[in-house]
Amino acid sequence: MSITNPRVIDICATPKDESNSVLLIITDHLEWGDKAAQGEHLLLLQEKINAYIAFIESGEIYTEIPGAYGKYPIIRVLGLYELPEQAKCFIERVTEMLHDVGIGFEFELKVYERIRNM
Repeated sequence: MSITNPRVIDICATPKDESNSVLLIITDHLEWGDKAAQGEHLLLLQEKINAYIAFIESGEIYTEIPGAYGKYPIIRVLGLYELPEQAKCFIERVTEMLHDVGIGFEFELKVYERIRNM
């Protein structure tokens, strides 16, 4: 389950605080690296997002996630690394495009605290 496998929905959830939505979460553990690596990373992310959109638009979401019918789908990318400028622009464009077709989209930076030995 990760950005590297576009054929799998990483995580599905129906948040208690957002009772009218269903979350489809993409887990992105990859570093962004140099410009060439950023381009490859963006292609992986685009592939994964397209798979999630197809999952929603095909109606498969309703057969695979009990209770999803009538809920607002939100695709959330959980990233481990700060977005470079190129990726920020990409996220903004995707957010706008999906909003226009009734799908939410967001990026969340997940920062994990490191436990140090004392």
